[in-house]
Amino acid sequence: MNKLVINTSSSLYFTKIGLLPRLLKYFQLMTTEEVKSEVNEGQDITYKDARIIKEYISEMKIRVEKVKGTNMIIREFGMRATDASVIALAKEASAFLATEDQQMEKVCLITQTKITNTALLVYYLWKKKEFDNEHALLLLDLLIRSGYNKEICLDMKERIV
Repeated sequence: MNKLVINTSSSLYFTKIGLLPRLLKYFQLMTTEEVKSEVNEGQDITYKDARIIKEYISEMKIRVEKVKGTNMIIREFGMRATDASVIALAKEASAFLATEDQQMEKVCLITQTKITNTALLVYYLWKKKEFDNEHALLLLDLLIRSGYNKEICLDMKERIV
């Protein structure tokens, strides 16, 4: 089974469009203590998406892993600890990192860390027949309405159509 490391932003998009149950069929979901802390802060200020992620963590459907290489990535690239931790975890676990952050994407390219994003995961699940065309297109529209990168979603829509 493939491993997928999620950061805070990708996990929130996953909850907004209901991807988590489908992703669990194909991926072992993982994150870091730093992301868990951000999720806890979000739940404390009553964000529904954060509460959902916290439930998945509590039920161990999203595993929280210890990571070693965070400080090296912080030093080398000057990143926030949370961002560095998920990149380090993806690298250490030979996992894909789901992120929407362009700076993180660049660091992943430099460090040769596998990377994906929410829209591409919708496309992946469509290819696996988890969604029909209409459902996948609706999810991509919902992502756009949620503030997601319109260009990426339009590219995925073209591939589906």
